[in-house]
Amino acid sequence: MIKEKREELILGLLCEQSVVSLKEIAGVCDDVSSVTLRRDLVRLEEEGKLTRTRGGAKRLKAEQKGADAPIVEGASPGDFDALILPPVKGAWAHTLRQQAIRKGALLVAESAPQLGGVYLGPRNFAEAKKLGVHAAREIRAAGDRAEVLLVALEGLQNTRERLNGFREGFVEEFGGGANFRTVNGRGLLKEVMRQVSDVFDAHAEINVVFGVNDHTILATLELAKRHDLSVSGYSVGGEGGNLFSELASGGSLRAVLALFPEVVGSVAIDSICTVFDGGSIGEEIVTPAQVITADNLDSFYRHEDGVWQIVPDVRQSLEAPFSYKGPGIEGRTIGFMLHYPSHEWYRGLAAAMRRRAAELGATLVTRNAEDEVAEEIRAIKRQIAAAAADLIRPGEALLLDGGECSLYFAEAIKEIGRDLKIYTNSLSVLECLADARNLTVYLTGGEYRASTRSLVGPSVGSLLSTIRVDHAVISPDGLSAGFGLSFDDERSALVCGRFCAAARKVLVLADHSVVGLEGSVQAARLTGEHTVITDVGTLSAHRLELSTTGSSVVVADEGGEMSDPEEIGTEQRVGN
Repeated sequence: MIKEKREELILGLLCEQSVVSLKEIAGVCDDVSSVTLRRDLVRLEEEGKLTRTRGGAKRLKAEQKGADAPIVEGASPGDFDALILPPVKGAWAHTLRQQAIRKGALLVAESAPQLGGVYLGPRNFAEAKKLGVHAAREIRAAGDRAEVLLVALEGLQNTRERLNGFREGFVEEFGGGANFRTVNGRGLLKEVMRQVSDVFDAHAEINVVFGVNDHTILATLELAKRHDLSVSGYSVGGEGGNLFSELASGGSLRAVLALFPEVVGSVAIDSICTVFDGGSIGEEIVTPAQVITADNLDSFYRHEDGVWQIVPDVRQSLEAPFSYKGPGIEGRTIGFMLHYPSHEWYRGLAAAMRRRAAELGATLVTRNAEDEVAEEIRAIKRQIAAAAADLIRPGEALLLDGGECSLYFAEAIKEIGRDLKIYTNSLSVLECLADARNLTVYLTGGEYRASTRSLVGPSVGSLLSTIRVDHAVISPDGLSAGFGLSFDDERSALVCGRFCAAARKVLVLADHSVVGLEGSVQAARLTGEHTVITDVGTLSAHRLELSTTGSSVVVADEGGEMSDPEEIGTEQRVGN
């Protein structure tokens, strides 16, 4: 296996998971020695594409990407006037969209439509259909049968549209007799290789393969060679040099629908600047796509100094319809969330965005989507905790569990400085409140659980059977109207149930990433004794469902003063 293909497979693994072992790398790079793979990791680290670990490698964070996508020093999470959001995991996308809405920032949805965002990308179905037509003509002209393997990624709308478009175009042009088989790689390189290998073992007649992106098609073509199959490959993407090298070689890769990340990145910045300057960009920004083959590749890209670069005249021509001609926009900040910082597509986008933003005087903030979501959720949890703390009266007795939101509640209570009696099974809460004046703190018994630094299990109940508190403060793993409060750990669920039984009222601290989920173990059902404190990111339908249980639903970051739990009426219970 040549160096470029090994590099593509290694970086592909790092797109899926933050850390990979040498054993996992060897699993996708068959017949390559561990010595060679270690040398690959050394070279890739020197090129700034990963960080080596003992026995493997780890993905770079966005702020480590150097010239490709530098993070702005001192920039705070969410500190932007516009957000460019690529397809990310469902719950993550919702959190980031809510962040943009709350800050009044322009939301640009790159590659796939997102609720409340301006779509930026190609017409995936229509353009992929053109590729399907092109592929069918080539196969029919060669007089070949059509045994087609479609390697899909069902989890994203844009990749589903690519696959469906390619298939429809192929069928319309080829006519009858085309047989299709589909595998869903789920965006995981190891899963793609496992499933495709199984298909090739069972169906040696396959002669056409289609992949929804660069990594997918390159892995599929590599497996075809291992199985000694002659196939014609087609793909959407054109995001990295390895794909163009494969195309230029005249081998199995016959054509690619290029989406031009260098152009898309620049168009994104120009479009946002148009809005900043008071202009309109409508509801979608349709970016260019082009079927590229070995015959016309040099009309679009040139291989210079070992790197594939878009032809300058081509880039300028493709960017021209979107070009911003207004004044500079100094002082404006644009955020770009990177889902897979090692992925060639995002590297190319970020580099183009940085170049164009610098030309126009804007500041580009690139962040790892996972890190941004985690920090945003922490900020929301602190708001929920502070709102819950405002509901506590002096002199009350409380039970606090070991959830993260409960720890933030403890910090808020400590700052308020009211006279309270606190019982907790959390060592973190105990440490937080250890030096707090006006607070009396008791630690329950129980079995120590290192992952949450809390005491769990049946022995927690020995203290709870002798006390009665005003409020139990609970941070569940899941909360739903049908299943109530739930946890992924049976011992934690048992503690929650006993906390609720020992309290007159229960404050449930649940941000939008928790509401609607159901953990594996039920702790308690929702009743009129529960007050759920959540955030505006929780869907209205979920809030309404929760209110039907008789519990009160309060939105912490919706504005206005918080009400006492005893005074919450029907209107507030539906979360409006």
